[in-house]
Amino acid sequence: MFRSKLVLPFPLLIIFLTSVEPKCPKTCDLALASYNVWPGATLTFISNYVFAQTINETLSYNPQITNENYILSGFRINVPFTCDCIGGEFLGHVFRYRVQSGDDSYDVIAETYYANLTTAAWLEGFNVYGPGQIPANAVVNVTVNCSCGDAAVSRAYGLFVTYPLGVGDSLESIAAAENVSEAILQRYNPGVDFSAGSGLVYIPGRDESGNYPPLELESRTGFRSGQLWNRLNVDLLNYSDTTTYMDDYLELFLLL
Repeated sequence: MFRSKLVLPFPLLIIFLTSVEPKCPKTCDLALASYNVWPGATLTFISNYVFAQTINETLSYNPQITNENYILSGFRINVPFTCDCIGGEFLGHVFRYRVQSGDDSYDVIAETYYANLTTAAWLEGFNVYGPGQIPANAVVNVTVNCSCGDAAVSRAYGLFVTYPLGVGDSLESIAAAENVSEAILQRYNPGVDFSAGSGLVYIPGRDESGNYPPLELESRTGFRSGQLWNRLNVDLLNYSDTTTYMDDYLELFLLL
């Protein structure tokens, strides 16, 4: 029997294909935010109200904190969050911050409460309230950018910190503090002046064990490299399924 086929006109086909292709290269379950503690901030406020997580989640990436009830202002802590694809356009995470009083402005939220991890202009673009018109108890969308790594730069680093540059920062000082080469940092942030005193950069981060986890790449079927190794082990145990084993082995070879 003859079956008709749906044929899209070429211009419409192009629009269809490009509209469903996200611009985000990949997302990741974990990213870190470098939070510069401001005078009067507490770990309870930072964890519960700013990042909507428990204190223990924050502490797990900050072994240098020995007293959760006392943290010095000007001290940087790393706070975990998920790195998502926002609107199919860019990598980031949208936090929901409930305004404490009518005095809270986009400037205060961005520069103080979120420690320059975002900007007032960025907040204004993601919320319906105009500047100076945020009512008390309103929930403000706070968008923070993030990175999941870049295999073209290095596969040695798979966890990244969104790091707001401050006065006194430089490429040399950050590289020395993180024990990462200056060349690698610059390649992850092309064209960025690390001595600018403001703006965001992305630097390799350490996991809960204090190590730099490697980048996990995704295969054509969506499996990550670690998952493929596990599948290979299962296939090897079930060695009778030779075809499946060879398919998984080839996929991992192409991925690496």
